[in-house]
Amino acid sequence: MKKLIILSAISVSILSFAFIPAPEKIVNTEAKSAVVAGEFAFLRAHRQGKSITLTWGMADNTNLAGFDIEKTMEDPNDPYSVWVPVASVPGSSVRSFKHTDDAVSPGTSNYRIIAYYSDNRTAQSEIISVSIMAR
Repeated sequence: MKKLIILSAISVSILSFAFIPAPEKIVNTEAKSAVVAGEFAFLRAHRQGKSITLTWGMADNTNLAGFDIEKTMEDPNDPYSVWVPVASVPGSSVRSFKHTDDAVSPGTSNYRIIAYYSDNRTAQSEIISVSIMAR
């Protein structure tokens, strides 16, 4: 009988936590800027002949110094993957940039772009992959 009473008390305690309402979500009412400095507006990659062409754009180019393009043929989500520098591209006031990687091998090439700013900020793009079946 004691076991039944203890089990009932535990069950009631557990169930009571399940029905506790969650705290109300606090909504930030401050106006947010539509453009975030360091934000990549887009990133595209496609095979072009025997090369891969990357095209990307920035939402805001204020203080943009340049970009480093990196590539890995390994799992891009593995923290131990080796990212190899492909090229450096100078920043400018234009909204879109382009680079063609001619050093392409069969397999999947994963790219990321790091933007550098004159005020020591950096921004990293998403990772984009292109598969090449044969060269």
